[in-house]
Amino acid sequence: MVQETAGTAGQAAGRAKGVIAGARDVRFGSGNAVLAGLFIGWAAIATKAALNEFAGGDTGYILLMAAAVLAAWFAGLIGGITAVIATVTLNAVVFLGGDAIPSTRLELVREIVFVVAATGTVMLVASRRAARDRLVDALDEVASLAEEVESRDTRLELMLAASGTGFWEWDVATGALTWSEAIFRQHGLEPAPQAPTFDAYLDMIHPDDRDTFRTAIQAATEDLAPLDIDFRVVWADGSIHWTHGAGRLLRDDAGRPMSMLGTGQDITERRRVEEERDQLLIEERQAGEFRESFIDVISHELRTPITTILGLTQILARPGRADDDATRSALLEDVRAESERLHRLVEDLLVLSRAERGRLVVDAEPLQPRRLLERIVAHEAPELPSIQVETRLESDLPVVAGEATYVEQIVRNLLGNAAKYTSVGTAVVVDARRNGQDVEIRVTDAGPGIPEASLRRVFDLFYRDPDSARAVAGSGIGLFVCRSLVEAMGGRMWAVRPVTGGAEFGFTLRVLEVDEADRDERAERPSVLPVRPYPDRANPESVGREPAASG
Repeated sequence: MVQETAGTAGQAAGRAKGVIAGARDVRFGSGNAVLAGLFIGWAAIATKAALNEFAGGDTGYILLMAAAVLAAWFAGLIGGITAVIATVTLNAVVFLGGDAIPSTRLELVREIVFVVAATGTVMLVASRRAARDRLVDALDEVASLAEEVESRDTRLELMLAASGTGFWEWDVATGALTWSEAIFRQHGLEPAPQAPTFDAYLDMIHPDDRDTFRTAIQAATEDLAPLDIDFRVVWADGSIHWTHGAGRLLRDDAGRPMSMLGTGQDITERRRVEEERDQLLIEERQAGEFRESFIDVISHELRTPITTILGLTQILARPGRADDDATRSALLEDVRAESERLHRLVEDLLVLSRAERGRLVVDAEPLQPRRLLERIVAHEAPELPSIQVETRLESDLPVVAGEATYVEQIVRNLLGNAAKYTSVGTAVVVDARRNGQDVEIRVTDAGPGIPEASLRRVFDLFYRDPDSARAVAGSGIGLFVCRSLVEAMGGRMWAVRPVTGGAEFGFTLRVLEVDEADRDERAERPSVLPVRPYPDRANPESVGREPAASG
């Protein structure tokens, strides 16, 4: 539409310039008009004299009338009147013998008729010439305005093209659209003489934005609000682009909506930058929350074992203290237990720090899950006397990909949670079986279970169920660390409430389908597996989803 406007203005300017070039001639001032009248009158008398001599008689006033008309056209009213006076005077001097008054009545009448007719003709021709001059001046002004409009439209087109903005027009009655070239390109189309209809254009808008667009158009046609909306359009190749549309409604004399004029601007890049900015702000806020929570964990969770170890060692080192072997062994066992607790907490904090920065990687190696789980349970069960741990492991579990230290850290955390949140003597089962290309490992207890409201958040960093948090101390990082490690090894983790009660925490490890000859070679080539630093809050259903049962 911009190109059409500029083209129309350019054509109008060209036509005006052509007309002016053909119409413009010499214009005289008052003094020059008098001189021109005198010259034309003298030339007419001289020409009449020559014709009289050639014809052998008097040619009358025909040439003198022509001279008056010619003088009036080129020199205006002043020049025309001057020519009439000059021709009458010179005609009397040259052809009437110098008499001011003609000698015959006929000659007097002819002279009077000439003067009246010539004067009237001069006035008529001069008025037409003046009107023509005014028209030429008007055309000159129109040409200047057309040139200015064309120049302004060219600059506007360049500015709009630089900003990615185009013009559009919508005929409300017919639904016809008129687009500039920029609008076509904003929709992934090549410029064409005919734009899509309004209904066809609606199909190009993203389905999620279509109702919002219709509502904005309806509000604009009802004068409730001007059209000003950001929405997405889907190109023919399936890509999604953002557009900002603004428009103004035009009405006819009866007040009915007639058409809407507006602009469209591709804001895809601006939206991308805004989304990146918002994501950075979110990450910065999360980082701030992490730092605050991390400091809380450091100040509370590390203080307890460190204080206990410090106090016990001071007791053991007290001068002059005499303890029997049983007492000393009990104190040393307490120091060992608190040291083990401190060691495990530091391990969790190290994993947490790496996961928060997105730098948690795993050197995958082949693992025998049955042998590894039996060793972990044999080591941890004596450390957790409040629960009864048993294993249910398939005898022919395949080799899996993982890191033994991390698997041990996961199972140890899950068994520790079972001991903390269940009553004394509760049965805890460590179960492992193959399911397709994964080995599923479950730790199930017969305790009170996890409240339904907390199932979706148990893997969130620093989250603890409000009811259990009041009764049991904890940091809220253990399950987050477990899921981070599982995902770093290429698996998935879940938490569910079994139908029989209690709680079930499970995770998977990938099966390695390799023979013995290739296994060592595979182990020598560690694979780096990524981990996402935070739980997937955009898909909360992933937390608490139980995997498909074994076939």
